[in-house]
Amino acid sequence: MKKIVISGYYGFENLGDEAVLEGIITLLGAAEVEITVLSARPEITSKRYGVKSIGRYSIIQILAALAEADLFISGGGSLLQDVTGSFSVPYYLSLAWLAKLQGVKTIYYAQGAGPLNKFWSRKLTALSLNRFNLLGVRDQGSYNLLKQIGVKQKLNLTVDPVFALADFEYNLHKKIKGKLEIGVAVRPWSADYISELAAGLNRFSAESSCKFLLFSFHKGSDEKTAVQLQKLLKAESELVKLPNQPNKALSFFSELDLFVGVRLHSLIFALLNQIPLLAISYDPKVTGLMADLDSLPCLEITELKAAQVTTALTELHEQRYQLRKEIKTYLKQQKQQANVFARMVLEVIS
Repeated sequence: MKKIVISGYYGFENLGDEAVLEGIITLLGAAEVEITVLSARPEITSKRYGVKSIGRYSIIQILAALAEADLFISGGGSLLQDVTGSFSVPYYLSLAWLAKLQGVKTIYYAQGAGPLNKFWSRKLTALSLNRFNLLGVRDQGSYNLLKQIGVKQKLNLTVDPVFALADFEYNLHKKIKGKLEIGVAVRPWSADYISELAAGLNRFSAESSCKFLLFSFHKGSDEKTAVQLQKLLKAESELVKLPNQPNKALSFFSELDLFVGVRLHSLIFALLNQIPLLAISYDPKVTGLMADLDSLPCLEITELKAAQVTTALTELHEQRYQLRKEIKTYLKQQKQQANVFARMVLEVIS
């Protein structure tokens, strides 16, 4: 049985990253492989996904796992970036170098890349990725950035592994409700966008009877911003505690009518439930996701205006039935691409 070691931002209760892991495991799980995940909380990761898991900072355990591995996967998410700190790039690339030194094949799995603002992080990224056996990026912006900084290896443009969780057998039956249910997922950010967002939501709710459901995707980080927004909302609202398991959290979106999201994977969760949405972009990865969804609005977080929010929601509501059909077609394409890249990954060790 082939053995695979997977590295990423796992075990930190960031629902988006956990969904990435579940997507990768789902895609590779059909093959006869044994998966070991590097995690901040290995016991929880092992129990949650039915895989082996070891501490992401335990060099002895990591070297032991790599000594027996056939493949090392770095992914997914946006691991190679230097805006949240200077540790990410050297940490994730050093793991790949450890794998290479032990003769293990390496794969950059459907990641986003950047921002890479520091000269040394760009050079280290290009030097390292040029020695990977297979490279996959999830959006055109990441593709362009890696080429720009000097990655000569072939880059495969694929999709976020979370799209593997799309379930078209799931019955999206909509309950008859007296109010529109609108999901909202915010995150802390340097730009003060919450007041404008709240004003836009309030204007929309003044014209349409609705209830706002506020989701936190990164526990310990998003709750404070969600509470800040809730205090400004005039319509009924509720802070929703999502389960830690991505497949269970997905079901909390199923009865929503519309969605407004800042975090990338909150938007993908809404899409997986075929919910018309408004994206608020704080990062190129959000803009990259929305590039293939021309019929859905995407507003910049630093330039957000209440009137834009109200107009976007009004148009989404008016066109919701047609938009659901378009999203379903898009999801089928994304899931197919996710499966294609997974087959390429398995071919590396076949």
